[in-house]
Amino acid sequence: MDFCTLNTGKLAWRSAGYGRVFQQFQPTRGFFTRYGGLSFQVTQNLGAEPPKKKKKIDPKQEQLRQHRYIKRLRKLQYKMGKAELKPIDELKIDRSLLDASRKRAVPEISEEEQEKRALLQKEWSKYRFDQHVKETRLIEDFLKSQEKALKELRSESEELYQQAIKVDNSLFPYEAIGPTYTPPIKDFEKTSLDGEYIDLTRQYK
Repeated sequence: MDFCTLNTGKLAWRSAGYGRVFQQFQPTRGFFTRYGGLSFQVTQNLGAEPPKKKKKIDPKQEQLRQHRYIKRLRKLQYKMGKAELKPIDELKIDRSLLDASRKRAVPEISEEEQEKRALLQKEWSKYRFDQHVKETRLIEDFLKSQEKALKELRSESEELYQQAIKVDNSLFPYEAIGPTYTPPIKDFEKTSLDGEYIDLTRQYK
């Protein structure tokens, strides 16, 4: 085979073939071909430079430079002023509450009382389970009766059936005022819920 290689400055490319005519190419770092003159591949452009010599720095000069940098930061902090942190009063605990003598004496429960409470808990759990089963069966019976009534109504009149299955929008939103533990107080809404007080909350800027 006849190999032809051209070198122009940093440009280097090569082709393999028998007397092929090369056109002008854009300069790159490296240019080569294999398996024929048309199979050109471009190598990665390497923009490296010779490594620079590391300058020897005097440790005292480096220490002085850091000292000046810290001094400059402190001047800026002094101009900006100290930040006033907001204390969290809820996390402060009164020292009088930490007194060991303030512990409440817990009465000891006898074995008979423990057994009585355990039996009462079991009876209460059984009662609530039976109540849940009864309510569930009652709801199922209501739904079955409703479906049976709708089927009978549809067999009698389609118009009445369509009226029966319509959604009543007047039911929602539902509001109800139930019985209260205490009777209502006259003109209660006119007064403040928290009563009259003076706001002593500290303001932080």
